[in-house]
Amino acid sequence: MGETLEKFGSSFMNLVLGALIVWVGQTTFQHAGILAGVDEKFATIDKQFQDGDKRHESMRKWLETVVTDMKDNNRSQFTAKEGDKLVAQIRQVEGAAIDLERKFAQRMSELELRVVALQTWGQNSQQVAALEAEVAQLRFAMTQAASTPEMQYQAATSVSQQPVYLPPVGARR
Repeated sequence: MGETLEKFGSSFMNLVLGALIVWVGQTTFQHAGILAGVDEKFATIDKQFQDGDKRHESMRKWLETVVTDMKDNNRSQFTAKEGDKLVAQIRQVEGAAIDLERKFAQRMSELELRVVALQTWGQNSQQVAALEAEVAQLRFAMTQAASTPEMQYQAATSVSQQPVYLPPVGARR
């Protein structure tokens, strides 16, 4: 009976050890499958990053070529000849503005002369008051226009440096 018990014990022990080996093998196989799946996911993500880097690099190169083309195109569009034309147009506009200022000053002088003439003749005081108000408004508008930053900037940076002669503000003729 000792022998059967020993046979039975060793068979039982072999069975337990076999089951343990099978269980460890299955667990290792399952873990290996899980690890292989994780490795595959990592490889896929790495490939996606590489594809993204390639797209980014190709987009960067394309953008560089577009910017270079735009710079070259803009440089070729504005030539020295066109710059000279632009300067000539600016001078022409400045000349027209100076002529307008002179005409305005002349008109102001004429209005002041009318006011003085009407005052000396003792004409209609309403008409004299209206002309005086108009002259005062025009003088105020002229001083306001001269004191705006745009006018000061234009006067300081004008290409043609022709003087403008205006009559004194407070003087009567």
